[in-house]
Amino acid sequence: MSFILRLFHNLVITLAVFCFAVVTAWANPQFSALTVDARSGKILYQNNPDELRHPASLTKMMTLYVLFQDLKSGQIKRSTLLRVSKRASLMAPSKLGLKPGNTISVDDAIKALVTKSANDVAATIGENLGGTESNFAARMTRVARSIGMNHSTFLNASGLPNPAQYTTARDMATLGLRLMRDFPQYYPYFRIEAFNYKGQIVKTHNRLVGHYEGTDGIKTGYIGTSGYNLVTSTRRGDKRLVGVVLGARSANARNAYMVTMLEKLFANAKSGTSVAALAGSSVGVINPVKVAQADKPAQPVKPADSDQLTAAAALASEGAVSTAGDGEDTADAVSSVVPQEEPKVLEANLAAVADVQTGKKKMPAKLPFAVKSASDTPSALTQTLQQTWNVQLGAFPNKQEAQAKLTAVRGSTIEILNGKAAYTVAVQKGNTVIYRAQFGGFDEASAKQACARIIKLGDKCVTVSPQS
Repeated sequence: MSFILRLFHNLVITLAVFCFAVVTAWANPQFSALTVDARSGKILYQNNPDELRHPASLTKMMTLYVLFQDLKSGQIKRSTLLRVSKRASLMAPSKLGLKPGNTISVDDAIKALVTKSANDVAATIGENLGGTESNFAARMTRVARSIGMNHSTFLNASGLPNPAQYTTARDMATLGLRLMRDFPQYYPYFRIEAFNYKGQIVKTHNRLVGHYEGTDGIKTGYIGTSGYNLVTSTRRGDKRLVGVVLGARSANARNAYMVTMLEKLFANAKSGTSVAALAGSSVGVINPVKVAQADKPAQPVKPADSDQLTAAAALASEGAVSTAGDGEDTADAVSSVVPQEEPKVLEANLAAVADVQTGKKKMPAKLPFAVKSASDTPSALTQTLQQTWNVQLGAFPNKQEAQAKLTAVRGSTIEILNGKAAYTVAVQKGNTVIYRAQFGGFDEASAKQACARIIKLGDKCVTVSPQS
């Protein structure tokens, strides 16, 4: 073989190896995690906090940040109608199913991003506010850099795959802080578990909202090249943590990792009423502002007529996190409308993982930083997150009575309840609020077995399926 041919042959092999390495890096999600104390900005745990990752639908947090800027400045109103283009209507799922020429209000558009993570809606927002989605994405990047997200670049409003669209765990934590800090009047949107869009109930992909105590947002994300992503804000008393998980192997592993991480780190958090401006800034809290609205108990976002959470029955039965994934980029259809007479869920609190009597949460001694251990060797809490059947012991006029019933039944030495999570689910019927007492973390067979044992001991019990 001549020198020229050998040189050309070696060059082709080198290029092939390089391209394979690039494709492999693009195809294999990498893991990052971070927890920041929202009161001080101090990072309590970090794992690859500044490594570049693909944001997937976490991108929509920045889309909403920019939209909130325009709402706050008065350039748009919640009633403003956004027109849908053919291009936007053709976006890949998850989507709301908008048609060319349709309009959607800003209010409904926000809810569609928070709950269903609708890509057609994200593109519609970008085109209406930026002229083109690419112009809007350029603005997203400029705004991100202006608030301290120094390693984030956005090329679309949805988070659909683009190899040049990057962020970091630190930047996502900063964005979570800034959404609460800068827009406390709009942050409650992230608490919405479902909304009624033209007669259909659109439910949230974020399974921790309403199911993990104190969680009021923020956003899930998934594409094949990013893995499963999640930014979560959770409050306990006057303490608040913002957690980030990027690149988990499954929705269950992501959710379990997040919950375990936050539970472990709340003891290190500081109490307060302000929100820091940056995650891990050497300056600490930069001009902290009070966020009383963001820290209030969850309330429907106004206008009230479009914010009623009417998906009560379905949500009340989801005492554990679904194993189906968050559906960020799958063609999952919205569920059929729930009858208006159904009660609406006000809260669903995880009272304790395994011990209601003492109030002590039984957490693993170490965080599952290998990620896979969150699903391969599940703790009691992980099991709760991975299964979807509950058993209900009745409805009570106040939370204390519901918790007392949970404590009494667990104390009856019913082995099948070992490792099961206890819930109180507040439900409104008309003007009355009742509290359902439930244990979660069962499959169908074990739920029926548990109820049979509970009934045999003289208490009421019914099984609650995911479809109830």
